[in-house]
Amino acid sequence: MIYSLPDGAQIDTDRQLTFEERNFLQKMMIYEHVGFGLEEFRARWRTAGNPVWKGPDTLENPGPAVRIILDLERKIGGRPSRRDAGTG
Repeated sequence: MIYSLPDGAQIDTDRQLTFEERNFLQKMMIYEHVGFGLEEFRARWRTAGNPVWKGPDTLENPGPAVRIILDLERKIGGRPSRRDAGTG
């Protein structure tokens, strides 16, 4: 899959991500799709034990998978959580 970021950069998930990163990213895309709110979304990935979170430095020097997740956060940012509204 080619993921296009708002700045025009493109990430080829097949070539630039490991299997574990792709699998984790797919889960995060599902969470975004079902309507998790921003805080709940962040709580799902900003934790030890997943293939993309390496502590606070992850946000300062984001790799390709993190750049995609941060873009998902941006998309979630202003919208109300569908789960909180009772539709998810």
